[in-house]
Amino acid sequence: MDTSIAYDVVLLPDTDRAVAYRKRAADSGCSLMGVTVAAFGVWVRDLWELYGDGRTFVSRLEREALLRAACEGPAEGGCVDSENGKRAQRDGASGRCELAEGRIADGACALVGDSEAGALGLDRVAAACVAAGVGLPAFDAAVRDARQGVPAGAGALEGVTRAEVPVLRMIGEYLDRLAQLELIEPGQALALLPELLPQRPLRVLLEDAAPLTPGREAFFSACPWMGVEVRAASGSQGPVRAPEGVRVRFAFPSGQYAWPALLADIVRDALGAAADRGAAPAAVAAPAAAEVPAAVAGPAAGDDGASSCEDASGSADGYRDGRLAWSQAATVVVAAKDPAVLFGRVAPALVRQGHAVALRGRRRFADTAFGRAFCSLRRFLDEGQAGGVSHIEGYGDIAPTDVERWDRVDLADWALSPFSGMTRKAAFKLDADMRADRTARRSDLCARLRGDNPMFAAMERLALQLDAQAAAELEAAVRRMTNRSEAWRAEQLAALRALQRAADAAKLAGLGADATFDQAKRLKVNVSRIVAPRGCDGAALGAPDVLMTDQSTAASLGSGSCKVLVATDLTSAAYPAADSEDASRVLLEHLGVKRADSALARMRRAFFALEHAATDQLIIERCLNDSSADPTYPCVVLEEFVDCYRDDPTATEDIDNPYSLPEHLQDGMLLRGEDALCANDALSDAPAPEAARIEPPLTGAVSPEARSLVVLPRVLQGGQVLDEPCLSPSQIESYLECPYKWFAQRRLRLDDLDEGFGPLEMGDFAHNALHSFYKHMSEDLGEAKVTPQLLAQARELMADVLARHKALQPHLRQSENRLIPTSQVEHRELAELEHKLMDYLDFEAELLPTFAPKYLEYDVACGGAVDYAGHKLLGTADRIDVDGEGRCAIIDYKGSISGSYALGVREEGRLGKVQALIYAQVVRRTLGLEPVGALYVCYGRRKMISGAYDGRVIENAHLPNMRHKDCMCADRPFSDVLDETEEAVAAALERMLAGDIRPRPETPEACKWCPVSSCSERRG
Repeated sequence: MDTSIAYDVVLLPDTDRAVAYRKRAADSGCSLMGVTVAAFGVWVRDLWELYGDGRTFVSRLEREALLRAACEGPAEGGCVDSENGKRAQRDGASGRCELAEGRIADGACALVGDSEAGALGLDRVAAACVAAGVGLPAFDAAVRDARQGVPAGAGALEGVTRAEVPVLRMIGEYLDRLAQLELIEPGQALALLPELLPQRPLRVLLEDAAPLTPGREAFFSACPWMGVEVRAASGSQGPVRAPEGVRVRFAFPSGQYAWPALLADIVRDALGAAADRGAAPAAVAAPAAAEVPAAVAGPAAGDDGASSCEDASGSADGYRDGRLAWSQAATVVVAAKDPAVLFGRVAPALVRQGHAVALRGRRRFADTAFGRAFCSLRRFLDEGQAGGVSHIEGYGDIAPTDVERWDRVDLADWALSPFSGMTRKAAFKLDADMRADRTARRSDLCARLRGDNPMFAAMERLALQLDAQAAAELEAAVRRMTNRSEAWRAEQLAALRALQRAADAAKLAGLGADATFDQAKRLKVNVSRIVAPRGCDGAALGAPDVLMTDQSTAASLGSGSCKVLVATDLTSAAYPAADSEDASRVLLEHLGVKRADSALARMRRAFFALEHAATDQLIIERCLNDSSADPTYPCVVLEEFVDCYRDDPTATEDIDNPYSLPEHLQDGMLLRGEDALCANDALSDAPAPEAARIEPPLTGAVSPEARSLVVLPRVLQGGQVLDEPCLSPSQIESYLECPYKWFAQRRLRLDDLDEGFGPLEMGDFAHNALHSFYKHMSEDLGEAKVTPQLLAQARELMADVLARHKALQPHLRQSENRLIPTSQVEHRELAELEHKLMDYLDFEAELLPTFAPKYLEYDVACGGAVDYAGHKLLGTADRIDVDGEGRCAIIDYKGSISGSYALGVREEGRLGKVQALIYAQVVRRTLGLEPVGALYVCYGRRKMISGAYDGRVIENAHLPNMRHKDCMCADRPFSDVLDETEEAVAAALERMLAGDIRPRPETPEACKWCPVSSCSERRG
């Protein structure tokens, strides 16, 4: 190709293709002296630098920041020097402007929808319109008329709705700001350049071109002295059959768990035995030692492209990958939707087998290690979430709103990141301390970290103040992390630079950290790298064995650039054919700015290029099922490609199968299921070497050698250690409810690390309040029992008791199950509990009028242990009421009661709840009282009683809201019930101490709060 004679300028879609074009010319011996070969955006930028008026192209980040500032109103003090109008780099978040909000409020929801209404939604709509429309006469005229107050539908605003006019006004204000800052939109430059360029003949070739945008078409029309030839990119009309000699195969993993292993098999088959590079394959940890970032040439890897003149390799996030030093054709090229994720999963296994694997791709800022740490810390520190310190009656200043809104998980995520400067032990301790203390204040945690953690101090300044010195400190810290691979460090530095660019754009617009954070979250970072076996110089490799990249980059590699091309993720969900229809597109169409290209045409061109990139095999992959196990469907271009091989594309019978392929294309299919878990995880079907043989653990039983530990020794009051088994009634009841639940909850103690606000804490609060109430009844009122006559005094006393107990909670230890609300919902729950306890007094006045509370929180073993069912027992009874004849009733407080508490469940073959019955038997022996009732009294929303009582002694009327027929023992002495219970408990304890912990839930209710969610016997 004699380009030096034919053309003066050759324009390619992106920088990668421009470099490839130069190399092909050099290989063919064609001289390019005097010929400009560049991407369109780079060429226009160069022309503007030569012939323009000195203004600089605005970047995408600057555009978005300035439009956001235009939406919110000017920042206090402005960001432009009043004398020269130059950029003023300064800190400070912008304040909202009521006038600006008023201008855009009219019809905002109608334009962008409820989900996008407000400043952020409108500024993004405006940014998309600016990128596509500025510089076009119709668009510029509409902006001018909107600013001059021309009503919607008149003049240049014909077809524009009232809801769209504020956006055009905002764009006009934005363009004025650009002029003040000596910046220019690329679209404006395109419109101005025809008047500025020297009018001499220029032969221009647009090679491999997509349809021209309206701005580019207008530019060439305004330059008649340019002889322009357009060679359209192939494939816009749809796929064709693969080139002759290229074998087409299809890969169908059943799901994402099977795909990495199947891809590894494909690569191994294509590469054969490991290439001898003069070094043995690396060990498992070897890839990190030979992992290096890819060299980048051309435009800076993080540069922001600009609008219609932007280099096509810069996507919506504004990054260009540049041309990699090893961009020669690889043996295998994998074109994936998210190549970075696939690379991380597959590359280590391939490197261990001696192959060099390269990645060309980008990762979201928030998915980098630095981005995750920064975003977590930013959410934790976010000043907009703080609610200040509030005074709560009975609690003092504990900043409830502040505690409610910041998430401890965010700080824990930061602490466990490489950017915390903390050891894992210290990070876990910080997490445990936070979770164990509901009153922990963010300010106290920050002060604690700020004092002894320089990394926290630097990241805090960066997150809140965009401090440049903090960024420099973090950059130095990353460079010191020599225990990490060079590629990892390069990725984090790229993420840090991306954040700095977002901060610079925000400062330019007079915005603060919030705007920077919003922009940074949407950025992508270049993560290109190469990994090679130990002993290989990755940076010096001419070409990798495997290149993983995105579909667009793979399509730009050129015809015959690899031996095998694997096109992955070809599903309708990953590559939808429909063009997005958003508010910006609607507004542009109202102004006559038509869409130059379509998503389907772009997909067709990319697929055509992928077809022609391979010289040996084209492998097309589609997971048969998505992450929800629902079937996937092929994307449109894949269906069109398959139709190329069918006699009748309108028929359906030949593709009515799970693969949507005719029979002759199913030859050589590559399949893999998700059932081979170990092989899929290891990315190999080779049997794994047996490192150790572990016998399967016993389930439902404790091994003989461990049975002595089923119940641990107890330390009694005074320090005495009781070696023989000693249990509490609640433990016994839990074992009877379900042995496996008892083992998990009581023996293994699978407790949550977080300090709670639930039934346990509320129950302890209620028990303590009732205990204190009756104690003060006797001391202050001289009465032991609440009666109807004492209700008024009792309510006053209960109110005082509740106030004092609330005030006491923050001063209790976390181990004492303190009840501390930290949100408005929890405050309402606490108020509801107080209301229940006040209402309980009316119920208490009717309960057992011939009995009176005598023993409160009674230690039945008096600090030691008592005998029960052949073993030792200790515990505390909530309350023992006694009458004048030495008879007693055991009272156990409950927040709620179910049918299992009634004695009548024994007719169903169940023992039911036994805690009060156990206490009754022990009291019978230790105090010499005659038990006539073992009662569970509910103070909850529905006041009621259950349990067992002697119907010959206690009248039904003295036990209100009770199902007497289920609870009354009238046909035999009550002592027989206690003895019968003790015998059943003795048998159960023998099973317990013999190691029998088989899951046997007595009722579905037993499974409700069980921590063993995977139990085979789980009910309900």
